Amino acid sequence: MKPRLWFLLGGICAVLALVIALVMIFSTGTGPRGYVSNHYQRAAHLDLRGDDDNRAYTSPLTPSVVSRDITSRWKPIAQAADTSGIYLRYKDDAVIVQPRDRGSVIHVMDVDHAYHRYHSHVGGTWGWIGTHGESFRGRGPGAGK
Repeated sequence: MKPRLWFLLGGICAVLALVIALVMIFSTGTGPRGYVSNHYQRAAHLDLRGDDDNRAYTSPLTPSVVSRDITSRWKPIAQAADTSGIYLRYKDDAVIVQPRDRGSVIHVMDVDHAYHRYHSHVGGTWGWIGTHGESFRGRGPGAGK
């Protein structure tokens, strides 16, 4: 009789762990893009023109508070900040948090598009992120020959 009890308890624990994992995935999203879409107010009218991948969101919180919230859940590869906003770089996405009225506007977009759009803010911090640099042969005399 005891082995059945252990199997029952093991099954209950497995189901409970699965439920907890699913709740965590859906509450934080799948990456920074999902996290922002689940935790901030969508503002389609603020999407940046000319970038189909861009999604805008708003928050009544300051940019520093919003970026701290996002980076506490999803650690960026690189980040930059200046008076215009906070720029978070992830593997595939970028999250740009800028002041707006008394809160923030949060733009989530492809990291390459963000680099080109905000190069003057992130160029020295994010480094080169595109694929074009892979064919660059200017590493010095005799390199790449």
